[in-house]
Order: sequence, then C-alpha cells, then structure tokens
Amino acid sequence: MRTGRRRFQGMIMSAWLGFTATAYAEGNDLGAAKSMTLDDYVQRAIDIGITGVKNSLSLKTAGYAREIVFRQNEAPTASVGYTQNRQGSETNGVLTDLSRSNSTDLKVTENTALGTALSATGSYGSQTDANLASTGGAPITSTTGKPALALSGSQPIYLFVKNPVARALRRADLAFADAEAGFLSTKLNIRTQARSNYYAVMQAEEAIQVAKRKADSSQKLLDVTQALVNAGKSAPVETMRAKITLQTDQRALNNAMVTHNQAILTAKNYIFMPLDQDIQFISKLTFKPFTVSLDKIISYAMLHQPNLQILRRAQETALLDYQAALEPTRPALSVNGTYNYARQPVDLFALTEYVRGWSWTLNANWLFFDSGVTRDQVREAQIERTVADLNLTDGERTTQLNIRNAYMDVIRTAGQIAEFQTSRDQAQRDVDVLRLRFQNGLATLLDVFDGENSVRDLDTEYLGLLVQFNQSKDNLSTQVGADVDTL
Repeated sequence: MRTGRRRFQGMIMSAWLGFTATAYAEGNDLGAAKSMTLDDYVQRAIDIGITGVKNSLSLKTAGYAREIVFRQNEAPTASVGYTQNRQGSETNGVLTDLSRSNSTDLKVTENTALGTALSATGSYGSQTDANLASTGGAPITSTTGKPALALSGSQPIYLFVKNPVARALRRADLAFADAEAGFLSTKLNIRTQARSNYYAVMQAEEAIQVAKRKADSSQKLLDVTQALVNAGKSAPVETMRAKITLQTDQRALNNAMVTHNQAILTAKNYIFMPLDQDIQFISKLTFKPFTVSLDKIISYAMLHQPNLQILRRAQETALLDYQAALEPTRPALSVNGTYNYARQPVDLFALTEYVRGWSWTLNANWLFFDSGVTRDQVREAQIERTVADLNLTDGERTTQLNIRNAYMDVIRTAGQIAEFQTSRDQAQRDVDVLRLRFQNGLATLLDVFDGENSVRDLDTEYLGLLVQFNQSKDNLSTQVGADVDTL
C-alpha cells in the first residue's frame, strides 16, 4: 500500500515537473521580434524619440540665436539699390524742360567687437537734360555721369563706460551655454525615463511568468484534486476550493498580460516606434556593488551639475545687467570720421568738377540728471545680483541634499540585495526538501506547490530590488549630472 502510494505520488510529481517545464518554455517563447537591449533602447529614445528630437532641436535653435548675435555685431552686410526718375516742366502749355536720371549704389557696412561701425557707399548716376525753351534752333541736350563714394566710421571711447557690444556677445555665449546645460539635463531625464520604461516591461514580463506558473499549478492541483476525489481519497469540497484558487490565479494572469501589453506600448511610444511592431526586451539586470564614495560624487556635482552651471551663469548675467544699469548717467565719448568723393556737372555742356571732402568729429554726451531713474535701475539690478547669489546658494544646498538622499537609497537597496540572496537560496532548499518529503509520503502536493510559488515570489521580489537599485542609481545620476557608473 505504501509502495503504491509512493508510486502514485512519483507519477504526479513527474507529470507536474514535465508540465511546468513545458509551460515555462512556452511562456518564454516570444516569437520573431526586434531585439533591443537596455542601452539600445536608451540611445534610441535620445536620438529618435520625440522628446529627444525636440531636445536636440532646442539646442540647434540656441546655436542659431548665438550665431545671429555674433554676425550682427561682427560680420559685414552689403546692399544694392537702383533708382530711376523722369520729370519735366511746361510753360504756358509748352514743354520747356525734360530730364531723366538713374542711380545705382552699393553700400557695405562692417561692425566689430570693439563697437566700431564702418560704412562705405559707392554710387553711379547719369542724368540727361533737354532745354526745349531755346528759340530758332534745335534743343540743347547734355548727358553727364556722376560717380560718388562716401566713407564713414564711428568708434566709441570706453573711458567712463564699458563696451556694450562685448557685453552683448558675452550674453549670447552665456545663453548658449545655458542651452547646452539644459540639453544635457534633459538628456539625463530622457535616459532615466527610458530606463524606467524598460524596467516596467521587464517587471511585467516577470509578473506574467509568475502568474502563468501559479495558474498552471492551480490547474494541475485541480486535476490532481479531482482525481483524488474520484478515487475517494479527498472530500468533494476540495474540488471547489481548487476551482476558486484556479479562477483567482487566472484573473491575476489576465491582469498581468494586460499590464505587460500596456508597458510595451508605453515603451514603444517613447522611442517613436510603430505601436504594432514587435519588440523583444532582452537585457537582464545584474547586481554590481556600488563603490563610488559620496564625497567624490558631491565634488563632481558641484562643478558639473547642469542646473548649478546655469545658476552660476545667471550670476554673471546679473553682473552684466548691473554694469549696464550704471552707464546711462555716465559721459559717453565717440570719434566719428567721414570721407566723400563726387563728380558733379557744372553746366549744360557736360563740364564737370571733382569734389572731395573729409571730416572728423569728437562727440561727448553726458546725461548728468534723469530724476533718479538710473539710480533706481541700479538698485534693482543690485537686488537681482543678490537674488542670483541666493539662488546659487540654495541650488548647491538642494543638490547636496538630493544627492545624499539618492545615495542612501542606492546603498540601502544594495544591502538588501546582498542579504536577499540568502533568502532565495534557503527557499530553494526548502522546495527540494518538500519534494523529497512528498515522494516519501510525508508532505502533500499542495505543500510542494506552495513552496514553489514562494520561490517564484522571491524571484519577483528580487527583480523588484534590482529595479529599485538601478532606479536609485539613475536618480543619483540625474542629480549629479552624469552617469555615476562612469565617475
């Protein structure tokens, strides 16, 4: 009797192990799909994802804005113009004079970083006159050409004020540097979000496997229970209990599959991939002890954290605004020079003369009283400098606080993972013991199922810890401004 019972239990165990192995293989067969590692997914999110593309375009826009400012203040411009005129006059209804004229001019201007403004204008015009008022003969006509050249230049003298052009160029540099820092910060945020999407898919896949194994276990348990009830070895109520357990596990499997599909759709949408394209997430998370010291991380962040760099540049911008606010009531000096050359007609017989002229001028302008407007603007600019200093101080303290908190999360999850391995090994040993006890008639099949489900739950919990560990490192990387694994 005892031998027959053991043989019966052995047959059930063999059938169960074969069934679960087949179910596991089927559950992991995802079919032909595009394989994508975690690093591939992150890179695609940065390069092709809508958020990543918009981030790249914003940096390009900032680059064009910077180039515009520099070219407006340092590059030459040229324009060409053409005019044509025709006019006449009548005396007592008789046309007496008629003239036609045209002129073509070319103007070139050049600005420099020193505030120098240079301009050269060359023109050539011709005019035809007809004197129809003469009597007793043909009209007298004349045609003359009129080339002309005009040069002018202006140079501010920075004795009481600073160079506003250099200040504008510096502002353009600061604005572009802020755009670069914003680009890097957004790139880190995209990386963190992309990795989070990948983790969500991995957890959903694991949840499906766990739910599927539990549902398969419940189905096998129902079959075994029904066989025992039919053999008269169990009460009929046990069949109902097994059915309720199976229905519960099947609902859990259904929910896990929907959650998995939603996670995949979210992940594909984030990297701008067709929603109906198959994709297989093949990376597996591993645990590697985190050894970077907190002091090193904080020191790096104080120098390279994008938000802190933006706040430091805000300090410099506030200083430039303060310097500009001081200057309206200070004397402004400049030197201007001109040179002109022209050929002009003298009379109707096409006689011409040449005219050359030049001049230089020293200009001085001093707005010594403006009813206190400049004074108040200076005070306002000084307040803005103080606010910029406070913002930087607050940013440095907040950065250190966030880094310390994120670092503690990393260390905490790393410790839990190291300790959790012992629990997993112990649970697996317990299942092995339960199988031996079942084969010897000292435990029930339900005990074996419960033990195996406990091991699978621990595997899911272990994956959750790995995800938390990596998410904590991703958060720390965002706070630092660089991947902490590369420091």
